Amino acid sequence: MELSSSAITGTLRVGLQVATNHKRPVLEIYHEVRNRFGPETEFKIPVGIEGTKTETSKHRFQDIFIQFMIVNIGSVRALEVELKIEGKLKRNFRDEFLSDWFDQTIPQFAPGQSHYLFRFDSEDLNIYAEGGGKPLGIKDDSFTITISYNSPGGLMNWFLALPSKIRGKKQYVETYTFYPKMVTGDLPPAEYA
Repeated sequence: MELSSSAITGTLRVGLQVATNHKRPVLEIYHEVRNRFGPETEFKIPVGIEGTKTETSKHRFQDIFIQFMIVNIGSVRALEVELKIEGKLKRNFRDEFLSDWFDQTIPQFAPGQSHYLFRFDSEDLNIYAEGGGKPLGIKDDSFTITISYNSPGGLMNWFLALPSKIRGKKQYVETYTFYPKMVTGDLPPAEYA
């Protein structure tokens, strides 16, 4: 099994953060641009006017997308995790967000654990005319993901969480905002299936 260098780098970064840094749960959203080429496919193409002879052509289909993941880079389990998403940036021609993680409570999320949330295809970042056709440019909209969660019980954590509990809120709240222009520019190195 081959792993991409970005996956190895991300895993090492998460592992290093968990091992060295935070003594509490810290949930982060990461995005990654992927430039994937599928397996080689052969096509028979007719040659000449009569079309009786064929020529074999080989092609790899390219898939460019941005994947979004949630990761616990803290050294403690996060409890009662809630994700909410707001903003005008939506995917083109499909349902908005397919992840089941939004607008519900996830009971726990372990340290070092990552979970795939959803993806945006490259065409989802472009503006198109109503009838379709070529892209007119990059969208200016954005979306913000808000993550709220608690840390596990214990005397010290109970004391630190008391002000939040009195207000009826979670102990920790993190936000992540994505703009399409954050990922414009050169593509990362290709990954081959």
